Formats: sequence, C-alpha cells, structure tokens
Amino acid sequence: MSRRESRVKNMEPNSITDVDTKEKETMPDEHGNSPNVDTEFLIGTTLDGRYVIKRELGRGGFGVVYLASDEKVLSRLVVVKVLLDEKISHKWSVRKFKQEMEALARIDHPSVIGIFDSGQLADGRPYLVMQYVDGVSLRSVINVEGMDLFRAADIVRQIGKALSAAHDRGIFHRDLKPENIMLQQLADGDEQVKIIDFGVAKVKDSVISMSTASDRSAGTAAYMSPEQLCAGSITPASDVYGFGIIAYEMLTGRRPMNPDSAYQLLELQRSGVRIKPRELRPNLSDAAERIILKALSFEPENRYARARDFGDQLAAALLGEELQTELHPLRASKKDEALPLETAHLLFMDIVGYSKLLMDQQKESIRTLQEIVLSTEDCRRAESSNSLIRLPTGDGMALVFFSDPEAPVRCAVEISRALRAHPELELRMGVHTGLVYRIADINTNMNVAGGGINIAQRVMDCGDRGHILLSERVADDLGQLGRWSGCLQDLGIAEVKHGVKVHIFNLSGDDFGNPSPPTRIETVGKPFPKRAPVIAACSLAIITIAVAGAWLGLKSKAKPSTPVTNTAAVAHPGPEQSLSYWLTVQKMLNDKPLGKPMESVGNIIFGNGWRFRFNLKPSQPGALYLLNAGPGKTGAPEYNILFPLPQRNGHTWQEQRLDARLAADQTMQSDWYRFVDQQGVEKLWIIWSAQPIPELDEIFRQAAANKQNPGVVTDPLQIALIETYLKQYERERPEKVDELSKNLTSVKGWGNVVVSLVELRHAEV
Repeated sequence: MSRRESRVKNMEPNSITDVDTKEKETMPDEHGNSPNVDTEFLIGTTLDGRYVIKRELGRGGFGVVYLASDEKVLSRLVVVKVLLDEKISHKWSVRKFKQEMEALARIDHPSVIGIFDSGQLADGRPYLVMQYVDGVSLRSVINVEGMDLFRAADIVRQIGKALSAAHDRGIFHRDLKPENIMLQQLADGDEQVKIIDFGVAKVKDSVISMSTASDRSAGTAAYMSPEQLCAGSITPASDVYGFGIIAYEMLTGRRPMNPDSAYQLLELQRSGVRIKPRELRPNLSDAAERIILKALSFEPENRYARARDFGDQLAAALLGEELQTELHPLRASKKDEALPLETAHLLFMDIVGYSKLLMDQQKESIRTLQEIVLSTEDCRRAESSNSLIRLPTGDGMALVFFSDPEAPVRCAVEISRALRAHPELELRMGVHTGLVYRIADINTNMNVAGGGINIAQRVMDCGDRGHILLSERVADDLGQLGRWSGCLQDLGIAEVKHGVKVHIFNLSGDDFGNPSPPTRIETVGKPFPKRAPVIAACSLAIITIAVAGAWLGLKSKAKPSTPVTNTAAVAHPGPEQSLSYWLTVQKMLNDKPLGKPMESVGNIIFGNGWRFRFNLKPSQPGALYLLNAGPGKTGAPEYNILFPLPQRNGHTWQEQRLDARLAADQTMQSDWYRFVDQQGVEKLWIIWSAQPIPELDEIFRQAAANKQNPGVVTDPLQIALIETYLKQYERERPEKVDELSKNLTSVKGWGNVVVSLVELRHAEV
C-alpha cells in the first residue's frame, strides 16, 4: 500500500459521450464491407411502428446492425440486425439468420445477449431486435502485457457460466472471440459479460430446417477448434477450445498460435502449444497454465467437458483460491494421488416423514423448501461469491459453505423462522464443520464427500421436527460469541449409525429451533449444563500474577475440548471498549475509477492501484491511532501513520496540532490510500485508547514532519514504543465479528487500551 496521498478528486467513472465510437466497438465489421445504399435507406425509418433506426453500427457476413430506439418502451435503446440484401436469395443464409433468432430465444442467461423481437422488412428480409449493450468489447481491453488477473478471473468465470447455459440448451456458439464478448459496467461497479453474435451458432434439434450438406465450417479461423477446421462434430468442448484461446490471449496479450494458413493452424494445434503462458506472463501460477493448456488439447475428450468447469477453475487459480477437483465423470485417481481436503461448514436438512407423503405432496414440499432456502441471505451471498455447493438428498438438501463458519447457523435460523409460515413442512437440521473433498458425480456435477458431510448428516439424524442440532466443534465456536452462547443446550454424547459417538448440542431461541430435547436419541454420556453457566461456575485457578498494569488470569478446569470465552473466563482489566469499522473501496483500472465505490469489511482481494478509505465509529469517546505496517526497503518493519494527521497551525512541525480524539458515535473517515505493485497482506493496526496517548501523539507528529519519508516512523526508539503497544494484541485479542449484511466489522475489548489488527489481502497483477 502506498504512503498517505492527497484526497483523490473526480472519482466518478469517466462518461463516454461518443456513441458512434462505442457502438463500432460493439459490432465491428471483420469482413471489410463498406455500407451499401440499400441499407442506408433504413436510417430514420420506423420498423413495425416502434423501432426508430438511428444509425448503422457495423456489419458482418450475414447482416447489418443498427442502433435504434424502441418508442413503445420509453425510447430505450435497442440493436436491430437486418439480413444483408445480397443474402436474401441465399436460402442457407436466410435459415442461419432465422436460426440465430432461435438460439437467442432458447437461452435465458444474464451473460448472453437478449432478444426482444423479430420481424420482416417489406422486401422480405428478416430482422432481429436485441438488447443494447452499453459497453466495450473484450478486444478493446486486452493489452500487450495481459489483463489484470482479478478482472480476467471475473470475466472468464462469467463466460464459462454463460457458455454452459447455452450448451445446456443445445446451442454451440462456434465463433467465440474477444470481439464477440462485450463488457458492461453495472451501477454497483461490477462488470457484466455479454456474449453476442450467435449468427453461425449450431442449434441442436433446431425447428429451422437446415440442409446438412449445406452446413459448413463457420467461425473465425484463429479461434476455431481442430474439429471445426475439419468440419467435424461440434460439442461443448469445441467452444471450450475457442474459450481457451481467448483466456490465453487475455492473460498474455497474444494468441497461442499465429499461422499463415488454416492448414498450418491445424498442424500447430496437433503439435500443441509451444509457447507456454508462463513464458509470456511469469507471474501466472502453474495451476493456471495447466488449466489453459488442458482447454487447448487437440482431442476434444482431453479438454474440459463443460465450459463452466474451465472458467471456474481458471478463475480460482488466478485468484489464488484452492482449486476444485477437476470435473471428470467417475474420475479415477492414481492410488498415490490424494484429493485435496478442505474445511467446509455444512448444513444438512431433511423433511420429517417425507416417505409417508404422497408423490404430489413430496414434490410440493421440496419445492417450498427450495424456495425458502434459496431466499436466505447467506445462501444468496455465498452463491454470488461461488463459495457454496448445494446438494439434493432426496428428502431434503445439504448446503456446503466454504468461507464463513457462521453462515450455516445463520442460514438454519433464517429457515427455521420462515417455516413458521409453513406448519405443514416439518424440517430438522444439523450443522457441522469438518473436512471434505470436492468430487464430480456421474453427471459431472459438483459434489462433496468425506467425513465432514457424513457427520453433518449423523447430527441431523438425531433431531425431531424443528430441531437445529450442532456438533461439538460448531458449538465450541458459537459458545465464544455472546449472541449464540445463551441459545446452546448441551445434549451430551449420542451413539449414531455404525456405533459412531457424536457430542450433540441443540440451538434454539424465542422464534427459532425446537427447545425440547430430541426423542429419537439416547445419550451415552452425561449432558453438560448450558455452556455459559458451566464456564462461569467452573472452579478457576490463578495462572499468572503480573506486575504494574497486569491482572489476574483465570483458567477453567473444564475438559480441554470445552472452549473458554473471554467474557466468562477472564477477569477483564478495565472497562469495555467497542467500535466498528468498514472500508470504502474504489476499484481502479489504468488509474481510472472502475465503477462506483463500495462498502466492504475488507474480505476481498485488492488489486494494484485500488483505493480505499478506512472508516471507524466508536461506541464511547476515546482516541484513535491508525498505522499501516509492512517491510520497508531494507526489509525491516516500517510503520506509516494514517490517523491522526497533524493540522498545521504554525511554521514548524512542533506547532502542528494533532487531535486523535473521537466522540461517541462519531465516524472517522481517512484520506484515500492505494495499493501499489507489491503482493502480500497489508496490516492496519488500530490502537484505541480511552484517553489520548501523549507519546503516540509525539511520534505521529514527528513522522508527519519527516521530509525524506513523509508519514513514516523511522526512529528505532519510537518503533520499539509502537511495538510495545502492538504486542498487546497477542496478549489480549479483542472479539471481532464481521457483520456482512451491514458491511462492517464490530470489535469489542476491555481495558483502557484496545489493539486490533485489520489484514487486507493484496495480490500481484
């Protein structure tokens, strides 16, 4: 992260007013045709009494594309594509044009261009009315060094999902290239992919009669798969090959092969990619390179069977996430290859008495349950971040979360509350955190296996209607959080299927769960009292007697697996201090804002050049000191002051006024800071004090006056003093809770000084 810089102005995205420029990027003419007189006459006319043709945008091998306004829908902008005049007598061209209508009508996906209407001109030529994309082509943002890894990951993930949606409907694009992929900025700052131009798409089981003999190789040669060049059978793997070329080009700035002829291209494809992606982009991971080269395999069966699998795995590799197990039907691993284990947070649920319901009742019950589950906030959030796998179980379902350990519990509570409006739906739930590995089922859908999911089901099996049962591991974590500890009931150790013994806890509250003990289990171990009272009532032993400023530490004599919470087991040295913080993040591209600023708890991956502001709001008055820590030029720790920053009242630094004080509920917002070209984890240290700390005030004032390194603490004695405060973090870590629904983090500690650490992940591009 850079040292403090002046407040950034004009952060709104640049507006583009040259519509002609944008639209020619939208539909470029790759065939070099010049406008014909017969198409120019349409400009200014109205089609079907509603579409006013404004200007030509471009033309391709089959049609001319216009910008138009739909006068029946508030003059919204649309795209009208009209068959070229010279093609009207060519039956194959007319049928292919109509088949594009069919392809777009079949696909319903946010990353595929939408079709609104169709019609016919007076001379018999058909036309399409399609969604207008206010954006730029992927081609226009690919540079010679390769794209930003984060942006590339987002784009390939969206492309993969869109292509799989098309393939599932029997549509194969056959002309994938950067010119046919549009990028549209959304209001929230995200970037939406739109795949366009299905003019040469192959439509399986088409209602438009096509002559097999008349069909021919179609597409742009540089992005064709080997089977396309040979007019062979087209499958989803054919589009995956073109997708692989696009990914290679996005990340390296060039295509993997640049032949002089189609014949030479086929020979190059057969011999394989000679220049590997990492030779052109050394900071690509080995995993990313392997994934791209797999997509570019000569034989279709050696590529990814689904475009989504390729997009998801490549995105994960680019972001440094743990890779999913490759999705091959009935994947056979070598005996000495272990599938990668992951920690998952699982919610298992089933409908009690499901087998006794009639078939139509079963169908309706599952449908209602699915609607309730999919509408929960945690399910929506996890799916949007690709950190959730949903598994059908016949009489219910399982949710596998991979990021937030509290998510399945919150989700279970929200489901339980929603079920109050559906008394006919009797549901029981079980929650467990454990190890799993990702596999593909026989249909190549993502699945999970391992002890983690097995235990989650065993925990659920112990419950009756309305129960939310937890394994001991989950209860141990929740017992450390005040909002859950009072809702836990220790049911003891139960023996479940195959003689497995599981320590079970019941979670219930005034409006969720079932407070009654389950009737279907008999415990084989005595249940413990509720966790909060038992911790408070356990005999305590003095483990340390400190000198000035220290206090008595008490340790529970409870069994080792029982967690000891800060609030119950430690004699706190002073008053409670609480505050909340959040980040205002501005994505940047080429030093220009990319979308609008967004609020975040900081759990995202920051890219080079991204900017952010740090916001903090205390619940009580006090003084705030905010530092950025990291290795300096010599490798030694370097501390940059972020808040407070002195305000000059005189001519010397000694006369500068510094005020670290904040009132209760007063929001502090820092200046803008940016991430520079260095990979790693940025550490922001919060030092919150009930009163201003004079020695820190002096350190901050002197650092601000440092002419050689403005804002940097350089004096070794001052650094040592700062680090004495920071070491308190290891001794007395405050409680931290990410409130994702509010986009903020709550911090609670005790004593006159509370130290908290904020870690921001910054990856190299």
